[in-house]
Amino acid sequence: MLIRKNISLDEQYLKKLQPLLDANDGNLSAAIRDTIELTDAALEKHKTIEESINALKVPAVSPSGFDELIENGDHIIINRTALKWLIKNSSGCLIEKELVDELINPFLVETMMELETYLNNLSQQFGWGIETSIFCTDPINPETAKIVLSNGNSYLRDFFAEHITLFIAKWKQLDIDDLFRRSKSIRINFKKATVASGKVPYGIKKHFGYLDIVYRELRNKPEFWNGIVNVHRMTDYKIVSIPKNQFEDVAAGNIPDGIGMFEAVTNQPIKDIPLSEMLVLFKRFYSISQIVNHIVIHLEPYHESVKIQHDYKDDKTISYLIRYFSNIFEANGHTFDVVRSNRLIIFKHYS
Repeated sequence: MLIRKNISLDEQYLKKLQPLLDANDGNLSAAIRDTIELTDAALEKHKTIEESINALKVPAVSPSGFDELIENGDHIIINRTALKWLIKNSSGCLIEKELVDELINPFLVETMMELETYLNNLSQQFGWGIETSIFCTDPINPETAKIVLSNGNSYLRDFFAEHITLFIAKWKQLDIDDLFRRSKSIRINFKKATVASGKVPYGIKKHFGYLDIVYRELRNKPEFWNGIVNVHRMTDYKIVSIPKNQFEDVAAGNIPDGIGMFEAVTNQPIKDIPLSEMLVLFKRFYSISQIVNHIVIHLEPYHESVKIQHDYKDDKTISYLIRYFSNIFEANGHTFDVVRSNRLIIFKHYS
């Protein structure tokens, strides 16, 4: 049944129809029918006209285009198991900026919604099987955002998530607020952050770059760190690490001054550190140094305490150890009562 209706079109829409008019020898009805067919096909893959338009704006790599990338050496085919091994064994090492820019072209996206479409197209083109969903109230300049990556290989999903977070940190000045990993998904909550030029925000370092310094030092001095690890392993981690000047004090029979080293590691004057924060730093630093076996801290205000387990037998050595730690607490402006037993030293704070 043929139904005739009158329609009105502005000049701008007639210009957009021109290619279809030319293809149909100027027949406007035929051009409109082609437009309806194109719209119907687009809506089969996308929920709205806006999503269809955004998808068309993002250039896609066709199969022939991907073959060309392989031929010119930009991409290679790698076994899935080998790729999993590479990603798993570089976990905690931050991806370099150049690699992020290679995967996500910042000139092809302007809004968070365009980024979502871009990432989904990218995953489909490379056969990763990862679906990206982005939620935010302001797609242009968001204060907060949530990204969910679902399906695909878990290691590849993490690898993809790291690229995305590094890109968003620079692009929209967002840092990771929380990150939740599930068996088949990753949910990342972002918040606005001040990101210094060339720096990686704290949240991204915490979740994706937690071993970045370690990797860097291993690459710079592989023989040194290989030797250190082997010696610690062979001695069941019973080696004590102290600075040379402290060793000199010990050799001379004096109580070493640990304040300078503590300030160097924490990067702030010890007297300016709040007591609760200082005790957390104290535990972290002296647990690593292996001077004692175990440290337990209690941070209840005005009832703070430090319990130190050790395996020293010489009474003079234990007394030196008590004086050594007391000097650090006193430099922080606090005095502790000391209770000692055979293998335990307890420092109790009183105001």
